[in-house]
Amino acid sequence: MTSVIAFFPWAFVRAPIAVGPLRLLPYEKGHLPGDQPLVSQGNIDGVLDAYADRPNVPVGRGTLLELFGWQSGMDATDEQVAQLFRARHLVGFSALAQRELFYHASYANFDTYALVIQRFEPSEPGTFSFAVRRRDGQSRHLWGTDEFAFHRPLHVDSRAEIFLDEALLLALLDVPETHEHIYEAMVEFNLANTDSSDVPDHVEVVMCKSAFEWLLQIDSNAKSFVAALEGHLSDIKLAKSVGPIATKWNSRWPKSPNLLSAWAKDFCAVRGASAHGAAKRDFVWSRRQHLVFVAIFFPLLVKKVLTDSGLLTMNEADVEKMCRIEEYLSHDPFDFNWHSGMTHPWSEIGSAARIGVLAKKLYPE
Repeated sequence: MTSVIAFFPWAFVRAPIAVGPLRLLPYEKGHLPGDQPLVSQGNIDGVLDAYADRPNVPVGRGTLLELFGWQSGMDATDEQVAQLFRARHLVGFSALAQRELFYHASYANFDTYALVIQRFEPSEPGTFSFAVRRRDGQSRHLWGTDEFAFHRPLHVDSRAEIFLDEALLLALLDVPETHEHIYEAMVEFNLANTDSSDVPDHVEVVMCKSAFEWLLQIDSNAKSFVAALEGHLSDIKLAKSVGPIATKWNSRWPKSPNLLSAWAKDFCAVRGASAHGAAKRDFVWSRRQHLVFVAIFFPLLVKKVLTDSGLLTMNEADVEKMCRIEEYLSHDPFDFNWHSGMTHPWSEIGSAARIGVLAKKLYPE
């Protein structure tokens, strides 16, 4: 009888996590999760032996994924497989929403959350088949762990651990079909945040702009983007920023009422040049600078859209961070001397947001 396990070979969770119908179980070779009702530790080890950190060194740890009534060791229908891959996007996005940029620990990209759904025969867990895409369909291959291994991508940290915004993940798992556009937006964002050298940054810019269009249900026009942002953030009191490059935004986009509107216009212009091969214009930021800002702003905006739809309540830290979003725009993220002994200004903004929340609790108005 065929068995199936679903797992993240490159990311480890230290303890079991249950979020709504989703479960993450830690895997350690020879030890965790131990024999399960429908699959033995030995069979799990046998399957994971095909995944390696480096030549001849199989991964020693990872994470198993279970969803609803489906457990490790059961067979899986096509619908269940589709649900598991969808859950991968939700887990990955919840991790990207939690990561800290310009901070050496706890970094992750979407390729860290590569999900494998592997069928195997319990009597031969080290023998497996896999399918690869072709433009005219697909081809299938049969291998054994003594002949073949999937190696961890170079851009994925070998010590990656899973850290999630669990409240966000719970909300995403419960998003109704009427809000399917939110899922589509997250898929675009996730695929633009793999860190893979196979995806050039001009493609990532186009995908990120598409993510905003899906999320906000707008066309590609800059005016639509600016108006949608103003609508969703009308109840957010944006803190004015006078950082070192604030004047550059005002000079380049003088008719914009705030830095965020100026950024939106600049981002749309960069996206247009990236998509259509137009000659470079006088942009305030490069593609690389825009992408790192989107990495912070987009997850916050998703939470705001979910909140506006009654599907989530933004926590105080996220609200405070959104209030300070223009402070990020007033600092060039890559104009920083890491040998200065100073803290990166974007990290300082995140710290200030957390301190602001604490101050409001200690000294309520």
